[in-house]
Amino acid sequence: MAIDEAGWVAFGFVVFCIIAWRYGAKPFVNILQSRADEVQKKLEEAEKLRIEAKEVLNNYKILQQEAEEEAKNIILRAKENAKHLQKTAEENTNKLILRQEEQIKQKIKAAEKQALIDVKNIVVDLSISASEKCLNKEMNEKKSNDMILQSSKSFNINA
Repeated sequence: MAIDEAGWVAFGFVVFCIIAWRYGAKPFVNILQSRADEVQKKLEEAEKLRIEAKEVLNNYKILQQEAEEEAKNIILRAKENAKHLQKTAEENTNKLILRQEEQIKQKIKAAEKQALIDVKNIVVDLSISASEKCLNKEMNEKKSNDMILQSSKSFNINA
């Protein structure tokens, strides 16, 4: 039985595969195993990084919630301070208005008193001037002399 060229090629291929399997399988498997180990290490590292990233994300979420709560508290305190300032301003304004009203009332009373004094002075001045005019009309020289004598007599009697 004669083997043709195709048979020899097939026989050579089988021998090659046996030799390659015998001497080349172990280094090939070692290369593949080292490659698989590297991939496994990278997967483990990626998993650690994923867990770490998840923890960091959770920490940032907590920080964000705390910041939001702090912002709400700040806004609430600011509103309370604004209400307090408004209340204080209203009280101060009311006190100022009351003081100004009291000052105005005192000024009005003083003006009324001064007006009464001025009216009394005018009435006195008018009375004096009217009396003077009446006396000047009714009195003449003779009556005036008689009155002087009479008052000096009454003065001598009393003294």
